[in-house]
Amino acid sequence: MKFEPLNTEQHDLGLVSKLIYETELEIFRAILGKNETEGIKNIKSLIKAENNLFGSENIHVVSDDDDRVLGILVSFRGDEVTFWKEFKAYSKILDFYDLLRYVFKGTLINELLTASIGPGDYYISNIAVGYEFRSQGIGTYILENALKLAEDSGCQKVILNVTLKNIRALKFYERFGFKVNGKNTAEWLFKDQGTFDMELLI
Repeated sequence: MKFEPLNTEQHDLGLVSKLIYETELEIFRAILGKNETEGIKNIKSLIKAENNLFGSENIHVVSDDDDRVLGILVSFRGDEVTFWKEFKAYSKILDFYDLLRYVFKGTLINELLTASIGPGDYYISNIAVGYEFRSQGIGTYILENALKLAEDSGCQKVILNVTLKNIRALKFYERFGFKVNGKNTAEWLFKDQGTFDMELLI
């Protein structure tokens, strides 16, 4: 088992895209595509486009000796992703109407349901393990490596979000020393959607 940067020529981008899609907020999935197939296709395009949250430069994978993807990590420094980089990437894959929806609704989601990320913070966006490989310590292995990446990046704080209903994930991160630093809800707009802000000083 190895932890390495995503290689777009070597690793299964369809599987990587599916794992990312499955870990996103339900309301954000709707922006990525009208259905799961379209959402996964658009994530794959964003991976290839680079210079955005889902760009290949922000993705690491855990793979076996046959380069089969077992799990993924999407993470970055706060100063590496900007609104304009995101807008440029999304403008290449979305039609005009969907792009407007992304600008409006995506911005609201980021402002209301995700943590505020400083330029020197390290943000863990997505951690996912393939269904058939769960309960084998891979999630722990990914998080341990994510924390090493944060240290190597010169960051002193790691930030992530956990959905309010995902108590199992909340307990998982608490075992590593993460603490809840806030709660994000916007029931008037997103109904049952919400997240906890969690952070760890390193």
